[in-house]
Amino acid sequence: MQALRETDPRRIGPYEVLGRLGSGGMGEVYLAESRAGLRLAVKVVRAEHAEDRTFRARFRQEVRAAQTVGGTGTYTARVVDADPEGERPWMATEFVDGPNLRDAVLDGGPLPEDAVLTFAAALGEALAAIHAKGMVHRDLKPSNILLAPDGPRVIDFGIVRALEATAMTRTGTMVGSVGYVSPEQIRNGSEVGPPSDVFALGAVLAYASSGREPFGEGQDSVILLRIMTRDFDLSGVPARLLPLVESCLREEPGDRPTPEEVVAAAGHTAASLRAGLRPGWLTPAPATAAGDERWLPERESGEGESRVEYVAPVTVTGASAPTVASAPERPSRRRLLTAFGGGAVVAATGGAGWWLWLRRPGRESGTQGAGSPESPETASAAGVENPAALAWQYDAAGLGGMYGPCVAVSPDGEVVYLGDANGKLQALSRAGGRRWALTLGEEVSTPVVTPDGIFCVVWDQERVRRRLCAVDATGKLMWTSTLGENGYAPPVLAGADVVVATGDTDVGGLRCYAADGTVLWNATTPAGPTGIPLVEREVIYTGTFGDQLVALSAADGTEIWSVAAGTDIGRPALVGEILMAESGGETNRRAFSLDGKKLWERSTDGNGLLVTGNKSLAITTGQGTVDAIRAADGSTAWTYEIGGDWLPGPVVAGDRIYVRSGLVLCALGLDGKPLWSEALGASTGDDQHSPVLSGKRLYVPSGGGIAAVDVSA
Repeated sequence: MQALRETDPRRIGPYEVLGRLGSGGMGEVYLAESRAGLRLAVKVVRAEHAEDRTFRARFRQEVRAAQTVGGTGTYTARVVDADPEGERPWMATEFVDGPNLRDAVLDGGPLPEDAVLTFAAALGEALAAIHAKGMVHRDLKPSNILLAPDGPRVIDFGIVRALEATAMTRTGTMVGSVGYVSPEQIRNGSEVGPPSDVFALGAVLAYASSGREPFGEGQDSVILLRIMTRDFDLSGVPARLLPLVESCLREEPGDRPTPEEVVAAAGHTAASLRAGLRPGWLTPAPATAAGDERWLPERESGEGESRVEYVAPVTVTGASAPTVASAPERPSRRRLLTAFGGGAVVAATGGAGWWLWLRRPGRESGTQGAGSPESPETASAAGVENPAALAWQYDAAGLGGMYGPCVAVSPDGEVVYLGDANGKLQALSRAGGRRWALTLGEEVSTPVVTPDGIFCVVWDQERVRRRLCAVDATGKLMWTSTLGENGYAPPVLAGADVVVATGDTDVGGLRCYAADGTVLWNATTPAGPTGIPLVEREVIYTGTFGDQLVALSAADGTEIWSVAAGTDIGRPALVGEILMAESGGETNRRAFSLDGKKLWERSTDGNGLLVTGNKSLAITTGQGTVDAIRAADGSTAWTYEIGGDWLPGPVVAGDRIYVRSGLVLCALGLDGKPLWSEALGASTGDDQHSPVLSGKRLYVPSGGGIAAVDVSA
């Protein structure tokens, strides 16, 4: 447990906060105590996420899942209280006094055989309780299992899914952790059932009993390939446990045991399990002649601190030089690897779509519009070669914490700049080596680059204000300027000048800076903080979080026109002479003339980032789809179905569309026909950050790093 910081709350709801237990991208976790002395682990959503309606909906889903599942069995953590509608949503669960399985094995070695059998039965009971409620955990792994004195506890129901519900993931990627996902999770994305949890249980038992990852270590793409080809190593698993572990790891879901059968195979009934989980259940018999040692040393009074991991942040160690991916030797292996790529803790629904794409002849890929594009199998048969090559990958924990693609490239293409959620601005060479890293605050936006410097929006450590920071090419901070506390929009360029949303609380606004920090003009926009502006033809077009689409002069900030265009307007796109915008609400797609007159409006199933395709089409991504929208009337010209959930925004260059789907980068023509796909070597995280094109190189960011992909077509 860590001491409280100055900015940490002292009370959460009716509970007194005692200390910090951990933190992650979603929020902070505190140790708290009720008036009656009950100790709790309280997860509190970060302030910036609390303003995001989609994020609130995701948190409500987590609370509902945890309330439904937590405490239903002896071996799941009980939810005590929650306020998902509060200013800072929070959820309180029972505090579990014990380490997680991963830390315990790393510190003390594998669990003894008898303890693993008891452990297996307890986890079987936990999964049975979860499944009995019509839920699937989907992310069972060592760090999500706490070892309490009276038995294990399954925690972290953030991605538990109701069997009949639609998963609420953000990027079109399968939820799960590499090394603990089932083959069907890789093939079918989020369409998984209880047997998938049993597969993960088998991998967990292998780890607990051997201290080794059953599918090994290395790049995520390699681990996923081992899962698909049943290339696991159980050599460290004791012979007594081997049949149970092997049965859980069977390829076909229907061939695996049920959780109840796991309990029986472990030699337990519910009654014998309760008897076997008395305090001290993890301490084995005295050392044998073979030299077995006591697992988990006894704690001296007052020694150490208990740890709970209700939020398990992904940690990827940054590297100063890239890892170069070698080309596969056999085409069949290349085709298989194309289905995979990165994926630290979240990532593969898009990969699932590509697995099916490559493996299923005759699959219909187009769904509507003027004809269906040919399938990838047809394209391959026609002799279309993959012109893309993974140049390098770079691991960067927390990459892309703020809204935007999070990557920018110098005008000459020689330097790549990264903004991240750990407060760093990093510079990489074109070859992928790190030139410098500068810590600026708590989170750094997507930078913009001019010959005069690099500019980014930064949250201060105390999260009470934002600053615009200017950095020179050597990594030296040149100047800063204080902004308001609201908003995540990165800066944009208007010629050589920098335009940024001021983030004032009550009114929206834009401010224009010269490269030396001189404020050239200020402009107030109606209806709240400003979104990401679009600068075209010396005019700035910006939506607001109210209902206004505003046009301003880039020269002096004078308002040209303002029109109601729906709530939460995203970044507009200029298609020929038509300005298109997507928003929240039932009617969520609109088009305007350049003088602000509404041309048409439509209701669609969702909204995404609009990108100009050509003079008549806008390209956007949806829930597992890439869509081409006619600017003239808003109708759909074509839809290409990739699979999975929401995809990051696309990049259009000439007659090519590039989009990331989980573990792969793919290219489509402007007619919607698939051209090629390339496995990504960098970790892919649960994010919505679009690729960035510089010349013939695409930089593909994710929550865990960046991949550089050379494209020739």
